[in-house]
Amino acid sequence: MTCPRCRRKMREQRRTFHKQRKWICPQCGRVRMQTTRRAVVV
Repeated sequence: MTCPRCRRKMREQRRTFHKQRKWICPQCGRVRMQTTRRAVVV
């Protein structure tokens, strides 16, 4: 996952919270939560 602000590769914090992964940018310190969603089958 890349940081939306500075376009650098974010590192993952090793814990999940409500089935969400936490990503932290090493340069600007921005925190982003990634939701684990299943693909919708039509």
